[in-house]
Amino acid sequence: MTNKLTAQIASLPDRENVVYEIYCGADQVAEISNEPEEGFRIEIFSCPSGGGWVFDFDDFQKIIDQAKRNII
Repeated sequence: MTNKLTAQIASLPDRENVVYEIYCGADQVAEISNEPEEGFRIEIFSCPSGGGWVFDFDDFQKIIDQAKRNII
């Protein structure tokens, strides 16, 4: 079974640019940012169940590619 990923663009008060938040259900998996002088970065969050996240590789890559196009 693979977990379905969704994403949304968010404007956060501590960031100059918008970020791309990646979710699995209601749980945030990662945040992708593109801040000045830092470039693209991805922060991966801990799985709330204490285990690890498991996603289809191609689905995860597609959502990362979407992020790069949307927050460039």
